[in-house]
Amino acid sequence: MLKEQKIHYIPGVEFKVIFSGRRTLGISVLPDSSVIVRVPYMTSPKTINRIVQQKADWIIKHRDSYRNKQQESPSKRYINGEIHLFRGIESVLKIENPLSKTICFNGGTIELNLPDMYDSTAVKRLLYTGYKNEAQKLYPEILKKVLIKYDDQNFKPTGLIIRTMKRRWGSCSNSGVITLSTELIKLSDIYIEYVILHELCHLKHHNHGVRYYKLLSELFPDWKTVRRELRKHIVS
Repeated sequence: MLKEQKIHYIPGVEFKVIFSGRRTLGISVLPDSSVIVRVPYMTSPKTINRIVQQKADWIIKHRDSYRNKQQESPSKRYINGEIHLFRGIESVLKIENPLSKTICFNGGTIELNLPDMYDSTAVKRLLYTGYKNEAQKLYPEILKKVLIKYDDQNFKPTGLIIRTMKRRWGSCSNSGVITLSTELIKLSDIYIEYVILHELCHLKHHNHGVRYYKLLSELFPDWKTVRRELRKHIVS
């Protein structure tokens, strides 16, 4: 079981520590600019602080990069004519005012019909309902495609969950359940495929150790490039 502790500090960096059954220490800078340090059980605070201090320049660089993107990216207003992503395509919101609520993703246009067309909260809610509905149709198809492509690996996920996640693109539970973020539906299919394969590899190596990355590199040689591009997108 994972155990998350309070926020820790070293000069210039604050971070959360998560203890788990992994064998090595891993540091993640998340799109919301928070820092997570995952460590094996019984790792001493002194060791954690020393390693985080050694990586401080790297952490600050990536954390500040996310912060700058957040400042540069204007908040969405969810109004008619605004641009929103869908499967990697910049799509224009087209909002009309009929008697019922509907949403349709139509080749560069996202058509929303709802009585409260000037209520940005209602528009956002309907848009994300549409995103989730599309994700529920698309993700199982891509998962099936990936399983067929790598059938020699005999990946056996026990389930697929699709939900909104603010800090992660995906996860794999100890029982083999793959969870994917609804946010991925905004991006091109290659990113969805990468996240799915990333999580499937955890079925064999439930950590980010050497053997895990060896397997991922064998199956997806260009994963570093795709991951780098994926990190440019902020989970919103």
